Amino acid sequence: MRLSHITIQGFKSFAKKTTIDVTHQVTGVVGPNGSGKSNIAEAIRFVLGEQSMKSMRGKIGSDVIFKGSEHLSPMSRASVTMVIDNKNKKGGDDRTIEASPELAPYLVYDELTLSRVIYADGTSDYLLNDAKIRLKDVQELLSFAGIGGSAHTIINQGEADRILLASPKDRKEALEDALGLRVYHMRLNESKRKLERVKNHVREVELLRTEIKPHLIHLERQVKKIESQEEERKNLHRLLTAYLTREEHELNLLNERIHEQGTSSTLILITDSIHKELHVLKEKTHDIQSVSVQEKHTFQAELRSLSERKDQITKTLGRLEAEKSYLEKELNKEDEKKSVTISHNDFNQTHHTISSGFKEISNHLSTNNINSAESSIKELSQKTELFFTTHSTKKVSNKEQIKSDIVTITETIREHEEKEKTLTNEIIFLQGKIDQVDTKAQARITSRHEEEKKIMLLESKLRELDSTIALRRQEEGELALRRQHFEALIQEGVMIVGRVVLEYKNHVPEERYKDTPKHDLMRAIERSKLRIEEAGVPNRDEVIAEYKTTRERDEYLVKELADIKESEEKLLELINELEVSLKDRFSTGVTEVSKVFSEFFGEVFVGGKGKLTLVHFTKVDDEGNEITETGIDIDVSLPNKKVKEINMFSGGERALVSIALLFAMSSITPPPFMVLDETDAPLDESNARKYGVMLQRLAENSKLLVITHNRETMNHCDMLYGVTIGVDGGSKLLSIDFKQAESLVK
Repeated sequence: MRLSHITIQGFKSFAKKTTIDVTHQVTGVVGPNGSGKSNIAEAIRFVLGEQSMKSMRGKIGSDVIFKGSEHLSPMSRASVTMVIDNKNKKGGDDRTIEASPELAPYLVYDELTLSRVIYADGTSDYLLNDAKIRLKDVQELLSFAGIGGSAHTIINQGEADRILLASPKDRKEALEDALGLRVYHMRLNESKRKLERVKNHVREVELLRTEIKPHLIHLERQVKKIESQEEERKNLHRLLTAYLTREEHELNLLNERIHEQGTSSTLILITDSIHKELHVLKEKTHDIQSVSVQEKHTFQAELRSLSERKDQITKTLGRLEAEKSYLEKELNKEDEKKSVTISHNDFNQTHHTISSGFKEISNHLSTNNINSAESSIKELSQKTELFFTTHSTKKVSNKEQIKSDIVTITETIREHEEKEKTLTNEIIFLQGKIDQVDTKAQARITSRHEEEKKIMLLESKLRELDSTIALRRQEEGELALRRQHFEALIQEGVMIVGRVVLEYKNHVPEERYKDTPKHDLMRAIERSKLRIEEAGVPNRDEVIAEYKTTRERDEYLVKELADIKESEEKLLELINELEVSLKDRFSTGVTEVSKVFSEFFGEVFVGGKGKLTLVHFTKVDDEGNEITETGIDIDVSLPNKKVKEINMFSGGERALVSIALLFAMSSITPPPFMVLDETDAPLDESNARKYGVMLQRLAENSKLLVITHNRETMNHCDMLYGVTIGVDGGSKLLSIDFKQAESLVK
């Protein structure tokens, strides 16, 4: 980066737009006192971001704006523009540190135009290529360009002397600035600020996690309860499937048996007919036709009952045949033997069958119905023998059980076939009786004795039917109650588990529930329902949604915390790298500056010696902690003099020492330009020549703008500007190109 030219407008005495070409290696500015030549140095200081109005000989910002003259109106603003050639796209010392994201986009341009505009209210704007930027960006650009602060870029006589009398710490900061290390300090300070913000962010994130952790733990417990409830629902579904399947099968069997033996409603129809027949007989009605018709109605009622029973037996035979076929298939699949026990329901059912059989035999004997009694005895003997044969041992293999079940079902089928045959014969017989009634309607009936005998038989049959109806009603009531409980259990299951319970017919009960007694299944179902109720969580969907949201937030915070800590580690690494680089570059820079300073000092003071040394000192900070700081000390000795204290040197000697130091600092990391404002004022002609030699060496790497009154210094300029006050009261420039002048003279 190289300075191209500077444009001043409205700044102090430069009312009109004035451009200074600084493309020459050494550009001189001369003029009488009060002409405004030092305003050029202050204008450059201004555009570089100087904030102290005192250093620009003012009190407030608006003091730098042209106040007007007799012929010129006052200005409302002042602006200074600096044009930098950036074709090489590198910083002042070809540094490898990268520019910030805010500055980097501008560094691709071949030419950079830096401007500062100040307004009457004291506010100012910074512009880079006509785009507004911050003062921070200006400082970074200048550091990146190697311009640094004004302490070594714009040097006047007072500042040259000040660096000699400065403290070691201030002298160190000036040297760092000259070495182009300000950008490292800026990045280091910025990284430390970022690190502090990151640490605050870490604390905030950890605080947020701490705040939501109890709530998250509470929600986790709630969700686990919900999950356990879901598992218990699945368990309840399995239990209900096993229970409902078995219960429905038993209810169907009970319903079949009731319809086989005749329902209470069909039996009541028979009793109604008998009552009507008895009523006719007791009224001693001799209307044979009426008796015959009533008798026919009775036979027809019995015929309907027998037909219904036959139809039910036919259905039962179909079901038994299907069960037999299923058991035969199961018999083929059976490979292992398993022990079985007599179920409580089978035992109770057999006991009930035997009791009912004995009651039926007793009723037949009481009515002298010997044939029916013998038939009942035979049927009861067969059932009893079948029961004890089937359960003669407590432990038989499942295969033997299936064989036994097949035998039982076969026997039951045979019995039902016999029943069906018997009912068919009875139906034929009744149909014959009906036919006889129809053919013998006009026949005379038997004697009164026979009528009384018939009445006795009918009354006996009524008593038998009343007993059977009572038993049937009890069985039908039990069936109704069980069906009611069955339906209620299904509805309750739907409410707890869902409509999947209705599909229990399509599910095969688990093997482990195959031999479990029904009452144990029912107890397990009740316990499961109780566990589901205890594990209930209100607003479960909201709890699950809130848990998911809270968990995602916590996971996001964990990820963010990891990212932040990773950023913290990167910042710490960057800070360490910057500190190491800063330390190394500063140490190297001190050595190099000391070497060049020694050379300059030897040229200025022949036989004299000068060097820079690092000093360390301890101080106590605001918190009472001891900290070690580093500074720069100047060690010089003049030839033929024992005085080593700089403040004991003469003004000219001090000026040469300070100039030698500043030039040494600038030669290590040459800035694009330097402004020397009457730094040669204290020098005599001899020393001015030495000063000129140093200018030539310094100009090899930097453009120099020299404000001077010294003719010896003017001889070393390539371009000379003369500043004067015009008739309008504003500063004007006149220029002389010495190379062109020399060619014209020749």
